[in-house]
Amino acid sequence: MQDIVQSGTAPAASPAPLPSAGGGIAGAARELTLNQAIGRALEADPQIKAGLESIRQAEADLVTAGLLPNPELTADVLMIPWAQPWRETRQGGPTQTDALVSFPIDWFLFGKRAAAIVTAQKGVDVTAAQFSDLLRRRIAGTIAAFYDVLEAQALLDLARVDLDNLSQLEQITANRVELGGAGTIELDRVKVFIFGSRREVRSRETALATAIARLRTFLGYSDDVPLKVKGNLDVAAPAAPLAADAAFALAEENRPDLIAWHRQIAMAAANVELEERRAYPEVKPAFGYTNQFQHEMNQANADSWNVILQMRLPVFDRNQGNITKARSLKSQAEHNLTAQLVSLRAEILEAVKNFEAARDALLIDDPGQLDAARNVRDKIRAAYELGGKPLIDVLDAQRAYRETFRLHIVSRSSYWHSLYALNAAIGKQVLR
Repeated sequence: MQDIVQSGTAPAASPAPLPSAGGGIAGAARELTLNQAIGRALEADPQIKAGLESIRQAEADLVTAGLLPNPELTADVLMIPWAQPWRETRQGGPTQTDALVSFPIDWFLFGKRAAAIVTAQKGVDVTAAQFSDLLRRRIAGTIAAFYDVLEAQALLDLARVDLDNLSQLEQITANRVELGGAGTIELDRVKVFIFGSRREVRSRETALATAIARLRTFLGYSDDVPLKVKGNLDVAAPAAPLAADAAFALAEENRPDLIAWHRQIAMAAANVELEERRAYPEVKPAFGYTNQFQHEMNQANADSWNVILQMRLPVFDRNQGNITKARSLKSQAEHNLTAQLVSLRAEILEAVKNFEAARDALLIDDPGQLDAARNVRDKIRAAYELGGKPLIDVLDAQRAYRETFRLHIVSRSSYWHSLYALNAAIGKQVLR
């Protein structure tokens, strides 16, 4: 009789074939440890790649903010005569051509460019923190998906072992029926349990395929090559629990989304300064050259230089709307940070309690229960084979063993899920 080891995984000598994401049987499967899965996700996860582009876009905005404005060239020809040229008896004009070069200086006079650079730099800081939070969430998702696969594989192995045991029980019952030691109704009852066990195996195979497919989304695999995770649910030494207040203090220091909100407030304050400086008028001096064509009037052509100052008068539009909006965005960011802190405290408390519950369940779960349940199952089945026990006792012992092992698997899986969920909520690997 084949049994599952207490770690909750299949024996290494006879691993079961893994269904691929498309439902096929694994051939040359890609085998990944947890660290390899995380590394692969960081390298190939499409959402992480897309998030990285946000940083490049923010850096591009910073480059744009630091660029000097381009000078402007204005060229014209004025006083062109209509129909007949200018002459002494028909004076006008004279025709002239101008070339003017203007360059705005308000970005320097009023510090508009410097304020724009500060705002754009803080935008880069915000985007970098948001990208770090994306990494935190995607890594946490990868770890959760990895342990989902381990749990699904262990439960599938348990379902297969249960089916094997029931198949053996069916053979024992058939032998007893042939010898007249049991009625055919007992054989039918075992077959009913076998049908249920087969449905459980198919259900667990579907759950495993679903878990692997979810893991593939984090790893960025688009082909049909099946995956296989390498690891187990063993817990050598449960980590010590963490107080909720201590976890919250660590989260305030390390959570990248909180850092992003703090930086967003700083960026909003810088944006208020920028909009206030943009309220100052545009100032654009210009220098030019003019040539008047006077030869048609028997005069020498005249060259001259021009100095021009253009400036908008801030009489009506003093950027009031954008300044008000910038101040509102700053207040909004502050309120969002407060809301995020409230939500974070609830998230941390939930994560701490979940870890404590999973840890307590793990400590209470006596590994000796598995040996006891297995021994009871085997002894009762042996007694049934000799006619000393009824079939109902064998089926009850089989069900008790299966349920005990299922709880054994789930408790260890819950421990790892809750441990890494608490680390993700804190934003730093505190528990190991």
